[in-house]
Amino acid sequence: MRWGGRWTGTPFTIPYRCLIPVTTDGLLVCEKNISVSHIANGATRLQPVVMGIGQAAGMAAALCCELKCQPRDLPVRTLQAALLTDERSPAAIVPLFNLSTNHPEWLNWQIHYLNNPETYPTSGNCPGLLVNPYDYLNLDCFIGIFNRLDQQDYTFTITNPTEFSPKIWQIVTLQSHIDEQLQALPPKGKFTLWGRTNSSGNWLLVEYIDEV
Repeated sequence: MRWGGRWTGTPFTIPYRCLIPVTTDGLLVCEKNISVSHIANGATRLQPVVMGIGQAAGMAAALCCELKCQPRDLPVRTLQAALLTDERSPAAIVPLFNLSTNHPEWLNWQIHYLNNPETYPTSGNCPGLLVNPYDYLNLDCFIGIFNRLDQQDYTFTITNPTEFSPKIWQIVTLQSHIDEQLQALPPKGKFTLWGRTNSSGNWLLVEYIDEV
């Protein structure tokens, strides 16, 4: 799927039982050893996924030691709660495009949709969220011409600073509210953007948008 001006993976979940052998006690599998068909393996083998599986397996192992139970007897909700509340690296259980882990409402909405899956929005976006305040003035400022080539496909021709002119950059963002703003902009216009350039990928990572 395209999101934020780029291609990104479609979210999916992996059942905890994929990590548990049928008969062997005291064993959890992870990474490419999980129980999966060769068709699904094309997606589950990718590094962001295997990192998530490894985190879940490690948390499950720690909980089994703490609760003195076999992995197959560990309640899935107990594991989910531990992953959500991990102080160093909380892991999302429910995919929400407009809610990152550093948002103050992230945990509440994760728990809400776990408890009420029927209320999960088909868009994958939480309703009525406030944007976290941030200091965009510490970012680089670019003035130029915005172009929408297609859905979720944007370019920006920088006119100022002149050292970036007349190169055409691909616009991308990791911020959900910026993603929404990009979709609402006119097909072509002059704007001021704050963000960072990535010369290797020819990307302009946008974190704030303003009209000139």
